[in-house]
Amino acid sequence: MSVTSRVEGENRPLLSARQVGVAAAFGGAALAVVLAGLTIPIPGTPVVTDPREIFTTIGASLTGPIGGIVIGILAGIAEPGIPLASLLAHIVGGIYNGFVYKNLSWRSNENKGRSLVLWALQVIGYYVLIVVPLFVLGVMMFYPDPSNGTFFAFLTTLEAAVIPEMIFTTTVTTIIMAALPERYRRPLW
Repeated sequence: MSVTSRVEGENRPLLSARQVGVAAAFGGAALAVVLAGLTIPIPGTPVVTDPREIFTTIGASLTGPIGGIVIGILAGIAEPGIPLASLLAHIVGGIYNGFVYKNLSWRSNENKGRSLVLWALQVIGYYVLIVVPLFVLGVMMFYPDPSNGTFFAFLTTLEAAVIPEMIFTTTVTTIIMAALPERYRRPLW
């Protein structure tokens, strides 16, 4: 191997063409869900529930943290009324899914049952630990409203309100991941 080829090999782009395509497709699908108005307002909060997380969790998991950032931007940019809170939650959530999938669920791909259980736990963790708390933080920081109450009161309200969406997303994405052949479940980064 020559010195020139070694140097060129170290200058890989942040995203491959395939990662860009997959991130654009999944992020675009998440954006389309929001733009089409396929959202349901969560009563008593400025937040909506919708099926976009199906696209954000799978897409970011496959494309990695950098692809997750792209998907997070597309998933959050058009959030009705609270785009900054949504961007915060979805960008960090995309990074989370990229790292966790490759280092947890995918590492167990030799045992598909175990891998799928870890996938379901990843999605639940995404909701409980990342996206909902960061939505609350973003709303409190960027759109302060005394009617939301304290951070923990608002967090409790929102965590309880998204349980149906979390169950739906976890179920649908687990079925999708179970049905996909291994080569399509392989992380692209």
